[in-house]
Parts: sequence; C-alpha cells; structure tokens
Amino acid sequence: MSTKVVVLTAVAVLAVAAVGGVLLMDRDQGSDADITIACGTKNCYEPFWIADHYGLYEKNGVKVSTKYFDGGGNAMTSLLNGTSDLTLVGADPAIRMFETTDAGYAIATVETSKSGTASNDFAYLESLESQGFLIDDAKTYFDEYGNIRVHCGLDTTTGYYSGYISFLNFQMKSGTITEEQYNKLRTVKTPDKDGGIVHVDFANQPNALSNGDVQMICSGNASTVASGLPGIKTTGAVTYKSVVGGIVICVTKDVYEKKADILVKVLRALDDACAMIEDPNTVDEVSEYCAEYYGAEGWTAASQKKFFSGYYWDICNMKTMQEYLEEKAALINDDYAGHSYADLIKTDLVKTAHTTITRYGGLYTYDSDLQERVEDPQM
Repeated sequence: MSTKVVVLTAVAVLAVAAVGGVLLMDRDQGSDADITIACGTKNCYEPFWIADHYGLYEKNGVKVSTKYFDGGGNAMTSLLNGTSDLTLVGADPAIRMFETTDAGYAIATVETSKSGTASNDFAYLESLESQGFLIDDAKTYFDEYGNIRVHCGLDTTTGYYSGYISFLNFQMKSGTITEEQYNKLRTVKTPDKDGGIVHVDFANQPNALSNGDVQMICSGNASTVASGLPGIKTTGAVTYKSVVGGIVICVTKDVYEKKADILVKVLRALDDACAMIEDPNTVDEVSEYCAEYYGAEGWTAASQKKFFSGYYWDICNMKTMQEYLEEKAALINDDYAGHSYADLIKTDLVKTAHTTITRYGGLYTYDSDLQERVEDPQM
C-alpha cells in the first residue's frame, strides 16, 4: 500500500514535463510493474485512487505503476504516446482515440448516471442574474443585440466539452435557442472569432471565473470550489435528456492482446473499489479519503459523498456505451462520418472479471430500479 501525495488545485503544483501532457505525479512501484496506468486527479477517477490507497491491486495480484495527470485529455495523450497502458477518460478523449488512431479499445466503465439523464455542474457570476440570466435557458446567454455575454470556461480536451455541447444541443432541439445561436455557443473562442466556449484548464477555472475572464464554468469539483468565492453562484447540476453514458476505461491494443490476464486483475481491483463506494458501511470512509486526496478548499467529504450518490459505481459495460460514444462524436466532430464503434468496444475482459452485478439486471443492461446486488446469470 502506498500513500499518495495530495494534489492541490488552489496552489501552484510543481509539474514535470511529460510527453504530450502535464504529469502531476508519478508513483512508480518499480520497473517490474505489470502495468502502467494513466490516472486523472478529478472526479470519476476515485476507484483508481481507492484501489491504490487500500491495496486492492496487490490483493488481486497485480503490481501497478501509476502516473497522475490533470484531466482525461492528458491521460489519453500518455496512452497514445505509449507511456501508459490503461486509462480512464470521458467521452471526448475516447472519441479522439477512435477517430484519429487505431491505438486501442474501450473495455469497461466505472459508473453510470443514476438519474437516466445527463447533467452538468455550473458555476457563474451571480451578477448575471440581474441581467435576466437563467442557467437552463441558453437564449439568456446572449445580450439584447445578439452578442454572446456568457462565455463558458471548460477543459476542451475532456468530456466536459461534449457534455456542454450536448446541453446546448438539447436546448436547440427543445426550441429554447435557434440553430444559429447553438452554433455560436458551441464554438470555441479565438483571438479573431467570438465563441461561447473558452478553453480553461481545470486548476485555473475558479480564478478565470473570479477574474471575469469567463462568466461561467462547466466542471465538477472546480464548480464546487468556485462557489466559495465572492460573487459566484453554483447550480449543483443542470439535467437534460441524453443517452445514459459512463466514464470509459481504455487500453492500448498491444496490452489488450498481450496482457489480458493482468487487465482482468486490474478490473477486479477497480470493481472492489466500486463496491467500497456502493457499500453504506464504507462509503463515508472512502468519501473522506477521496476528498482529502483531492485537497481543494470547498470540496469536503460531504461533497464527495453527494457526488458518489448520483451514480451507480461498477466496471460494467453499460448497454448504451456504443450509442453514447457515437452520439457524442457526431456532436463534437463536424467531420464525423457516422461509422460504427462496435469493433472498438471489447466486453470479454469485464465479463471475465465481473463475478457479481451491482444494481444491474444483466451484465450490460442499465436498470435504475434494481437495488440489490445479485449474482450474474451469465456466469
């Protein structure tokens, strides 16, 4: 078991150069590690932190070298560069891998939405409300002359990018905004062209909002942290209709082909970690640990537990993974040709690793009504 160094987002972090990304920390157990994992330091990566902290990798007979990165975009870059074997990412980095390379596969998830709808967390300047701004009414993001007055800061290399665009797309389809307004808001702002989205790294989002560089941020923990600043308000979450998705575990093709037995052990360790989140006897303990690990002012054990409660935690491949990723690809990639990701999603490893089902009626079926752990009928 190892002790992680706490990564603080509220203070400067000494970063060392990594090929194609920002490497916050590298906890290498030695050159004899069975597998190298690129892990993020934000919400949804908690099963990896828990598996490391509580010795669950060792319990399942695998030795792991873990590299920590600021966000799924940088973690995926490490995978594509060949410096890591496995990572957990949102939809966007997985799509980037599928669309630009033939480097790897998606093999599992770690959570799915409990509500059956998607949601985004926002924080925004409270002063906007006096101007008629409503977070769930995107037409109020424009001023009376049709200019964008509410620019959203987010990390465009992560799943928050497609998440925000999905929200805007729902607003267009429901008739709240026009197609022209949608296209303006979904565009990334550049020095010579206005757009509704501004790329801001996770660690800089609260300051960017407080300084007025953006008027709103779309994020998870960063939104909670920003809510503690003067003049900032947070929504908690804004929901919209979308395919039920999850956070995707990806591996290189070489590792999938040569280290299947090791991957199964990693998945079992992550499944054990997910069980600690789902178990009412351990959720308080792991919530406290994860909040301490994240280490940002304003993010507490209560915040962490509330986040945990919004999802089902499991390594199951949800039935809609393919549909989810293909839908997101069509939204964020204007050149998306509509081809299938079926061959890039592998389910055999999680089927071998998963001996029980948590809140699922079948290995790949999402069922929000099933509340008990049951034996997998396929085993």
